[in-house]
Amino acid sequence: MRTPSILSLLLVSLLSACSGGELVGVHIKLDANGSGTITTRALMPLEQAVDAETRAKGVKWSVRAGLVASQGQFDQIGEVTLGEGAVTFSPQLDGDRPGLRVTLKRGNWVAQLAPGKARRKEMAKAYDPTGRTDEIGDVLRIEVAAPGPVITSGVLPTGRGVNVDRDGRKAILLLPVATMLEEGDAFIWDISWLRKAQ
Repeated sequence: MRTPSILSLLLVSLLSACSGGELVGVHIKLDANGSGTITTRALMPLEQAVDAETRAKGVKWSVRAGLVASQGQFDQIGEVTLGEGAVTFSPQLDGDRPGLRVTLKRGNWVAQLAPGKARRKEMAKAYDPTGRTDEIGDVLRIEVAAPGPVITSGVLPTGRGVNVDRDGRKAILLLPVATMLEEGDAFIWDISWLRKAQ
């Protein structure tokens, strides 16, 4: 099995698609009936050497980082939870302006996607050998690809580094890992979109 090689290629392709801070997160492709696909990206230390290391000579490897992407399907977004219930989804799919409320509790569940700060700083050396990147995986990027054009995307409470955006059919929420580990109220993210014409 060539899993380490595949993971290395996946890491390279995903790194080129996201900035160093936004490597980790969740992407949801939602269909109009509430079903869809969910993809998670988690940064983690790799204990096992990859082929590029084992087939090299004269090198003592010191830093190794892995990005693991997992994808699955769901029948109803309202039945999906992440982080042992820390992230929940409440859809409102009827009417001309369907929507989705995402509740994200703060807490240590974030470690399932991003390791501690010291480890992320160490991994940054492998991610960016130029040394310009101090820390990677310090922002959770949550995306929802809606069935129609997104018209609203807002989050409460607001905070330093917390950002929402929308682009066509995609709603985006950026949450700093440090903020998610602080004491405080859960983040409530509300999204709505236009129903596609039949």
